[in-house]
Amino acid sequence: MVKKLGPVAVIGAGLSGLSCAQALRAAGVTVHVYESAGSVGGRCATRLWQGHLVDTGIQYFTARTTEFKRELLTRHRQFRPIISPILDKENKVVPPQAGSRFYILQGNNYFAQVLGQGLHIRLKTPVETVNFAASGIECQGEKCRAVVSSLPGPLTARVFGLAQSPAEYEPCIVALLEYSGKDHARECYGRIQPEGSEPVLASNCENNKVGRVIGDKTVFIVQASPKFSREHVDAPPESYLPKLARAHEKLWHIPAGQCTASFSQCWLHARPIESKKHPVELPRGAFTCGDSRTDSTVEEVWLDGRKAAQEVLAFLAESAA
Repeated sequence: MVKKLGPVAVIGAGLSGLSCAQALRAAGVTVHVYESAGSVGGRCATRLWQGHLVDTGIQYFTARTTEFKRELLTRHRQFRPIISPILDKENKVVPPQAGSRFYILQGNNYFAQVLGQGLHIRLKTPVETVNFAASGIECQGEKCRAVVSSLPGPLTARVFGLAQSPAEYEPCIVALLEYSGKDHARECYGRIQPEGSEPVLASNCENNKVGRVIGDKTVFIVQASPKFSREHVDAPPESYLPKLARAHEKLWHIPAGQCTASFSQCWLHARPIESKKHPVELPRGAFTCGDSRTDSTVEEVWLDGRKAAQEVLAFLAESAA
């Protein structure tokens, strides 16, 4: 009976949107997924850079719940643990909060590629607004019975015409740094620093992921602190990359002058600010999922996508009654 109710639109092909769409599809609902980028995954991003396969978004994931573990074992069998530890500023091991850290051999974006299989996804199709009227919901010129936004809060507010965003976000500048030699990161996988005045928030070494780095090189992914990212969000990379690289080298005790290549990008909506998440009233038939209402981890956004699907199914059943 649900299948006769017409299509559901899912805006955003990040992990939560794809998870929601798959759960709806499994329940027999016709789903149309709209994604503004040319590929799926959102912040679960992987780039081929200097011949290296580098995760520029989500660095790793954990598996706490039985439901998510089952997902990994059935869909994503090519995942491996990261053995080396993450150290804090005092060189103490930072234990993962939800068990071992994992990565996917083909790049963490492969998680999203597999999750998107079988779905009707329209890439390079940004949704500017959704029309909510008495006659129904219209998205991209098509009628639908419900619409789910998995976009960051400010983008959801714009698309749904909300007076307030469900969440506010911090930007994050990410730098890729390549160094000659392979002896720069033997003792650990990553280093983190408390949020404060330091330019670097976290720095991880891709050499700890099998098959990622080619040749006699070491590759790091450096996440700038929120403060540094806010200060340089609109600046050209050449104005801040040297300072960020030097702070990273100081953290890892790497002598200056050994960097052989660098690249940076900025995630404008990198992580939600927990103290700035707001309950908002959505139009009838509108739903959200993702880190605008949950944690930013892979597992949590995947679970929240499934939760949103159940909310949509309940709405469709109620509408049909």
